Amino acid sequence: MESGGGVLEGENSELNNEEMYRRQMQIQEDRINEEIMREREEEIRNIHKGMQTVNEIYKDLATLVDNQQEGIDTIENQMEGAKENTSTGLRHIEKANEAQQSQCVVS
Repeated sequence: MESGGGVLEGENSELNNEEMYRRQMQIQEDRINEEIMREREEEIRNIHKGMQTVNEIYKDLATLVDNQQEGIDTIENQMEGAKENTSTGLRHIEKANEAQQSQCVVS
C-alpha cells in the first residue's frame, strides 16, 4: 500500500506544481494588466493636460482677435471720417474754384 500512497503523493505534487504555476502566471498577468492600466491612465492624464493647453490657446487667440477687432473698428471709423472730410474739402475747393471763375468773368 505504500507504493499506492507514493503514487498519490506524486500526482498531488504534480497537481500542486501545476496549480502553483497557474497562480504564478495569473499573478504575472495581473501585474502586466495593472501596468497597462497605469500607462493608459497616465496617457489619459497627458491627453487631458494637452486639451487644457489647447483650450487656453484658443481663449488667448479669441482675446487677441477681440483686441485686434477693436483696433480695426477704430481704423475703419477713422477712414470713414477721412472720407467724409475729403468729400467736404473737395466740395469747398469746387465752390472756391467756381467763385474764383465767376470773379474772373466779372473783372
